[in-house]
Amino acid sequence: MTFFPGVMVRQISWFEFFMDLYGLEMQFYLDSSTDYGWNAMQMLAPLNYEITDYAQSGLITPQNVVRESIDNGYPLAISVDTYYLPVEDWDIIRDYVGPMQPGGAGHAIVIVGYNDTAQRVQVYDPGVGLLGENYGYPDDGRWNYSMTYSQLDDAWRSAGYVTFRVSNGTGPRDDFEEKLALYITQRLLGNRTSYFEGSENFFYLGTGANAFRGMGLDMTLEAIRDYCFNYLEVDKPTAIRVLGHNLEVMMTMQYLAFRSSLDSLSDLLPSKNLEPFLEAASEALPHMEALSHNASITSGIDIIARDTLLYNTFFGIASSFEISHDLDYSINEFSNELEEIATHLSAIADAWEIAGHTLSQELNESGSILNDNIVIVIGGGVTILIIGVILVVWRRKPDEDT
Repeated sequence: MTFFPGVMVRQISWFEFFMDLYGLEMQFYLDSSTDYGWNAMQMLAPLNYEITDYAQSGLITPQNVVRESIDNGYPLAISVDTYYLPVEDWDIIRDYVGPMQPGGAGHAIVIVGYNDTAQRVQVYDPGVGLLGENYGYPDDGRWNYSMTYSQLDDAWRSAGYVTFRVSNGTGPRDDFEEKLALYITQRLLGNRTSYFEGSENFFYLGTGANAFRGMGLDMTLEAIRDYCFNYLEVDKPTAIRVLGHNLEVMMTMQYLAFRSSLDSLSDLLPSKNLEPFLEAASEALPHMEALSHNASITSGIDIIARDTLLYNTFFGIASSFEISHDLDYSINEFSNELEEIATHLSAIADAWEIAGHTLSQELNESGSILNDNIVIVIGGGVTILIIGVILVVWRRKPDEDT
């Protein structure tokens, strides 16, 4: 599971749907004269997004957009390079990673105020207090801090001055509930167009219920051995540990988002009879919880040890291999645990599939028309409704040597 192919491609489409659903207006800016901005421009050009290029406008500058947006009561979301953010939480990036490279993973903060006299901006940074020893978000309040204009410019410029400006528009759509319910249905059932419009035929991408089912089928000797084939012998233990850790990270994020969405969905879809859907969807929760742990997402560079099924299984396989140097033996040693993981993943897939069909039936009974070609994605607000599940499977031809 991953965020493939990256926020510059995937999250903007979610953002656009969110804007359309609530009738808000979005303006998207970047600076193509920067390395990161130029790279982002190349990625976005085929997607036909409307972009304002700071480099092509002498009047529109990042600083002017900040002032105009804040003066009109609109916070401004921007991409930043965490290497340049002043708080201690990002020392880990300065110590171990370095400045962001074009096409690299970035971060977003929200500018909520500015002071030209003091030459400072006030920002909200959801990454502060999120990881490692400094964990405490949001209760400790450290995510609300100020920085100098110079610090802001360093962090923003390194991320191509990418800017998201949201403002009031026409208001929520008249078919708000139908659009949202259809989105949820398609995401649960794994409609490939709703995840990857234009890239539906990428063979290694699984979506929705099928992603969980595919992961369950890959909890085998053959699949894990094929995964390890891509690494040198000395690197295989680390690769196995990272696989288990990353799987638990993504499962934890998915579980927390899914659980919260079920709790709030009735308020968002008040005209729908959601009881059958919620009952079916809730069947996934204990299985998702069994593959989740908060320590996975609060780990920094050093992975926090925990007594969980995924951690114990994959870290156990890696430790066994370091002793035996026999990969098949080490994987088989944990075959029962792998089977248990597969059972949970299969149960999640079943619950998502049943829930998707149940909600689809409610839409049909209420007179809504389902259109498999509609692409709808959402993220934002207090609750992220459903984080898309994506499975990337690395495979090789079965006749190759192990």
